[in-house]
Amino acid sequence: MPTVNLDASNSSQVGSAQKFSILTGEPNTWLFTYAGIAQQNQYADGTSYWIFGDSTAETDATVNVKLDNLSGVLMGSATTAGINLIYEENTWADWGIWSSSLSLKDNGDLVLTASTYVVGGGGGGAGFSGVSYYVSAKILLDAASISGTIRWKKTLASPLDSLHFVITANTQIPGPPGSLFGTTQVEATGVEGAVDSSDNTYYYVPYTITGALLGKTVTVNVAPIAASFSGVPTFGSLLTSQISGPNPISLTTTNRHATNVDFDMDFVSAPK
Repeated sequence: MPTVNLDASNSSQVGSAQKFSILTGEPNTWLFTYAGIAQQNQYADGTSYWIFGDSTAETDATVNVKLDNLSGVLMGSATTAGINLIYEENTWADWGIWSSSLSLKDNGDLVLTASTYVVGGGGGGAGFSGVSYYVSAKILLDAASISGTIRWKKTLASPLDSLHFVITANTQIPGPPGSLFGTTQVEATGVEGAVDSSDNTYYYVPYTITGALLGKTVTVNVAPIAASFSGVPTFGSLLTSQISGPNPISLTTTNRHATNVDFDMDFVSAPK
């Protein structure tokens, strides 16, 4: 059975795509409504034989329509789908949709799936080019996140009243054929919290990264801003290393948060 994959954000694939959302009485829980006409173009051509009579042809297809990309939990849904833009070349044909359903994929794609068929009679064909749909979905929105702390010894440097680190979640992109090295793409940027100086030995800075992280494999990079510290030794650089948590990190709709992704900052002297 062929599969047709369509995207509601592409007007050449889905016409009259609409979305409406309303916050329910439950925290962070929304009711989303989607409607549109998916252009799936399904056709079956029967055959007419001079001696043996007519034969029929049937074409079945699974039509997937990406409606949205969300980070959260699908709490419940109701879907309906119908055929439109019907055409027929002989005296009879049959069209239909066996079922429709909604799913939230690991990468956050909200996908409507419809099982369709068309039967064409002998001597001609039949088909339909559109699947109209209407979907209601109750979704608990919960942004994917990576969080942890960055620590350094108080004897190393004192923090100034400013931003101390550039924190990013990055994906690795392979280089062109024949290249030994790939490139890095920033997927989301982190926000640091206030410096915690309550410990006798270390300063701690908490951070959180949120963004389009579902379905991606990322590594966290923490780059110190040297000008944001005082008392740093000369002739070298401040560098961080990850000391806990997964590396790399893969977030899905069922595993939306990576916590305790912690880093330690130290000073590395320049080569002599």
